[in-house]
Amino acid sequence: MKRLCFLSPDVARTRKAVTALRGAGVGDANLMVIARDDIALEELPAAGIDKTDATAGLARGLAAGGVIGAIGGILVIAFEDIGLALGGGAIPLFALFGASLGGLATLLAGASVSSSHLRRFEHAIEGEGRILLMADVLDGRAQELQDLVRHVAPEVQFAGEEPSAPIIPP
Repeated sequence: MKRLCFLSPDVARTRKAVTALRGAGVGDANLMVIARDDIALEELPAAGIDKTDATAGLARGLAAGGVIGAIGGILVIAFEDIGLALGGGAIPLFALFGASLGGLATLLAGASVSSSHLRRFEHAIEGEGRILLMADVLDGRAQELQDLVRHVAPEVQFAGEEPSAPIIPP
């Protein structure tokens, strides 16, 4: 899957592009529209959780929490004489606990931060009042759908593809 990004000057042109993409078989679950708070998007598909770093935070928290929990489990096995006689079950138990706690904490923290993927569009959305349209499409249809949007709404500018999110950001 690829996430195609388009910048539109107004709601009417965004609506044209969304209608064309829907007609080409792109479902509403794969379409997201982000605009400044004072711009009414009406029936256009809203971005929802994609506007925050919640999912990226969850992935990082699960990974880090699982590793730290597993290390804790290894330490418990190494120091069994402390009174915890869990044996080999300590590693997966602590890893699961760490992943759960880390995932929850970073999910909540990430939900309060705007998406790091959208930072490159921040000026266009907030400063210029443009509307960001994102479409998750199959790799083989990316060029076809770019051409479709360009044909139907030439004022809607292709803004590139959104990069995949690394689990641990650089």
